[in-house]
Amino acid sequence: MTAIDSGTVPPDFDYLVQPHRVHRRIYTDPQIFDLEMTRVFAASWCYVGHESEIPAPGDYRTTTLGLRPVLMTRGRDGAVNVLLNRCTHRGTVLAGESSGCAKRFVCPYHGWTFAPDGQLVAIPFPADHAVEDRSTLSLGRLTTATYRGFVFATLNAEPEPLDCWLGEAREAFDTIVDRHPGGDIAVMGSPHLLEFLGNWKLSWDNAADGLHATFAHESYNTLGEMVDTETVLARDPGSTPMVSKALRNGHMVVDQRPGIPQGPWATMRRVPFREPLESALVDAGEESLLDLATGSMINLSLFPNLLFVGNQLLVIEPVAVDRTRLQLWLTSAPGAPSEIDLLRLRVDEDFVNFGTPDDLDMFERVQRGLSIPEMEWIDMSRGLPDSDAADGDATIYGPITSEAPQRRYLAHYAKLMTTPAATRAL
Repeated sequence: MTAIDSGTVPPDFDYLVQPHRVHRRIYTDPQIFDLEMTRVFAASWCYVGHESEIPAPGDYRTTTLGLRPVLMTRGRDGAVNVLLNRCTHRGTVLAGESSGCAKRFVCPYHGWTFAPDGQLVAIPFPADHAVEDRSTLSLGRLTTATYRGFVFATLNAEPEPLDCWLGEAREAFDTIVDRHPGGDIAVMGSPHLLEFLGNWKLSWDNAADGLHATFAHESYNTLGEMVDTETVLARDPGSTPMVSKALRNGHMVVDQRPGIPQGPWATMRRVPFREPLESALVDAGEESLLDLATGSMINLSLFPNLLFVGNQLLVIEPVAVDRTRLQLWLTSAPGAPSEIDLLRLRVDEDFVNFGTPDDLDMFERVQRGLSIPEMEWIDMSRGLPDSDAADGDATIYGPITSEAPQRRYLAHYAKLMTTPAATRAL
């Protein structure tokens, strides 16, 4: 078969995304990447931040929705706003810092001034400017909704209600949050930023991949358990009772709890300060809280940009067709003793330092391999056939080595990419 010239052939997603394989072009074609920024990232609910990051009026954080710079702010009335970080005069990005507190956002170019809710409140020398109705020049406002303190936004003109969009993912979402005292979870500090030279979907493909850990993280596994490589590689992750779940709207779950009946802390590796912190909690009669120091054993992925991994949030930021930025946020348990948050930090440092580099290396290797035009296809057939639920809204269950989550999210992705986005102008 003749290799497709991605620069001249319009994308046909019925061809590019097939039930058992996908074409390399969805990872390498700038034309497709540009289309994704509207049909996936603008038209979907995207995670933009957590309410705990902006506790007081005037607090803000900057992030992106696809390639669009956006502001998440707390208004004077306490409401959360998600706004385009762009002056309505000449298009200048308003806020250059990643976070802060501001009574006003003043454009550094011509001094136009906006309130935290996006309203235009001042124009220098207004007599010289023919603006009859300032409300028409407020910052672009995205449709915003929250779930359990997590803030999502969209440019879709008629979005599905957030609860419905989450669907069956709410069960895992609630389990992750409710394990914290009072169901209270917060985001700590600033993110750890990582980049890799690869397409953003490579990170998504990996999120529910239960097979790669045996091989890509071989050194991490042998270091942690002090066992030899042959022992690690001989383990069949598909034989465990752990389960993967392919959900509607591209969401995915890997539930490790059935394979760890003794609870997550019992399997925790040694980390700095584990012994004294653990002893302090045991002495205080709070050893039952130790499971909070490690993850819920549920990896939840909310398409297209939010992953719950351990006690971290991983936010995917596409930068270019072959470049992706990852934000890693540590979460805290505000109602738990301070020792718990310190242990959470140490536990999350463990994999980020020794396991995450493996993943980034694999993503870049895959991207380089996909640059070969004569080999067009990526196999996604592991675990076939899928259940009948693949054609409906019900969850598809499988072993954690199944590629059903990838197949189902890619089918949702293809549907989005073939549907003109009903995004609204701001």
